[in-house]
Amino acid sequence: MINPLKKIFYSVWADAINYERLKNGGEGHWKLFTFAYMSIFLSLNILAGLSAILFFTGYELTSKLMEQLANFFSSEFLVNFLWSVIMLFVPSVIITYFFVFYKEKYKYILENYEFKNGKLLFIYFCITIIAFFGFSLLNKFNY
Repeated sequence: MINPLKKIFYSVWADAINYERLKNGGEGHWKLFTFAYMSIFLSLNILAGLSAILFFTGYELTSKLMEQLANFFSSEFLVNFLWSVIMLFVPSVIITYFFVFYKEKYKYILENYEFKNGKLLFIYFCITIIAFFGFSLLNKFNY
């Protein structure tokens, strides 16, 4: 039996890849564009997850990292930037690379998951944006 989360993950990826290749005329550059925007979406999902943990438990999971970075760097901008890179961008890029692009896994994805004409990609985008802004606003009003 296929793990349902894996099936959803690869279905969204098949939709994203095919949408970029077929609808946006990106046959020659789909890898870079899809890798970039799906990594950004995954970063927003990670941030939404961290915000959800903060909202439901009141525990800021990454506060220790912020403290450590603040000990080394005096610039608040630099601390926030490094925190974003370490907590959001690096994990999403690694996950995206190893689950989709490493050893051309995207070929397997394209062969085994059908193109839904961008519908799954749109739903994923909407859920990502709603979760990101929703939990951010809830935390802003809660604390």
